[in-house]
Amino acid sequence: MFNKVKKLQVFFLVLLSFFLRVEAFAQDESTEEAPEKYQQYSECLQDVFNEADVVKEEQGDGSEIDFLKSKRNSCERVSPISRRIAVKYLEWGDTSYDANGKKSKKDKKKVFEEGLSWARVALQEDSLDHLNYEVASMSFAAIISASGLKGKVNLADSVRIYAEECIRINSQNDRAHHILGRWHYEVSKLGWFTRMLSRVIFRGTPKGSFDLAIDYFTKAIELEDVSVHRYWLGMVYLESGQKEKALDEFRTLQELPLVHHNDQYFKDEAQKILSKHG
Repeated sequence: MFNKVKKLQVFFLVLLSFFLRVEAFAQDESTEEAPEKYQQYSECLQDVFNEADVVKEEQGDGSEIDFLKSKRNSCERVSPISRRIAVKYLEWGDTSYDANGKKSKKDKKKVFEEGLSWARVALQEDSLDHLNYEVASMSFAAIISASGLKGKVNLADSVRIYAEECIRINSQNDRAHHILGRWHYEVSKLGWFTRMLSRVIFRGTPKGSFDLAIDYFTKAIELEDVSVHRYWLGMVYLESGQKEKALDEFRTLQELPLVHHNDQYFKDEAQKILSKHG
């Protein structure tokens, strides 16, 4: 029984942790953080974001967040600044370490919760902006990665709910489709005993579907054909016993251009699987 409980704990440690890892697409594509994407905003917001980039480079994450907070009322639209503050807290919590190269889960969780609070502020300021729901979903995923077992079970559905609302507002958000694909993939990998144990301990367990995971990843690819989407579609096919479809996705992935910082990582991982299966 003890080993089964530990197995459940390990599962929830990795559930949706992809949001803030090196191999994840989130930091690269989650919002308008890249300078070339600032052009969709007013000149005032562009100036704020460009200045914030300089502050971060010269003074670090904390100073950048303080700068953004000081500029919240300087532009007509407030929500994009609040959302960026939320994202910066998520990045800060994931990349900040002590002198020994470690950061306790308690410390990380506190920073992630601050990120969620700002995501909620952004939602209050503009409840019709799909990006605010996307960042809220990311925030819950970040907190899950630093929570205890009960917290992981209790918060898991929040990731899904906010991603679904993001898509309801804007069905063209490929990142939200990816989030939901990953959610269904990870939850579907739970064995029957783990599901039963979760129900017994917490009176509930997330419900996932490989078929829905495939649908979400396929839609994400339709919207933007990038390595991260192809890789995880292949992984769903592989996990659900559709080996040839999986290998086809991994082969297609090798032909995609290098666009994002993590593209080569996914190409390499897919190639390892192709080599293993001949």
